[in-house]
Amino acid sequence: MGIRQRLALGCALVHRPRVIFLDEPTSGVDVLGRRQLWAILVRLARDEGVAILVTTHYMLEAEHCDHLALMYAGRVVAAGTPATLRSELHDHAGTPLTVATTSPSASLRVARDNGFQRAASFGRTLRVLSTDIARDQQRLTELFRDQNISVSDWHVDDITMDDVFVDSILSQEQTNESLYRNVVV
Repeated sequence: MGIRQRLALGCALVHRPRVIFLDEPTSGVDVLGRRQLWAILVRLARDEGVAILVTTHYMLEAEHCDHLALMYAGRVVAAGTPATLRSELHDHAGTPLTVATTSPSASLRVARDNGFQRAASFGRTLRVLSTDIARDQQRLTELFRDQNISVSDWHVDDITMDDVFVDSILSQEQTNESLYRNVVV
């Protein structure tokens, strides 16, 4: 239940460091322990001025950080505050539209094949960033109907750090594909 992580943090704090490096500090920690650990880290950073560098795969945890560097394939694909990254994504790509269908994988294929290149699967739903919700909802409805894919729910969401990370990866992959297509052998 995260006893090792708690002990390691305690050992790291004994000498009152000015900088702490934490690699996946909540790995294996239960939900309550995770909250407690982040409360300690936030207090250290805010009240005691300790600089804390954290690596995590949990985008929800990244929300606690003052500044982020999102990495993919060894490269930084986005950097800034969580609020800035969400705002920038909204400004250039729009608002998340989440669609629950009878076939999430087929829905993703249909969306991408028809111009929604940054569509992504989120569990059993499809998530599309849209600058015109009504237009894109209508277009996707028609595309899904043509493929006999039933839609059970539509809803508009706020941008999350997961959206920022997934969009950053998809953008990076599209850039790489463009570079490879333009290489003359």
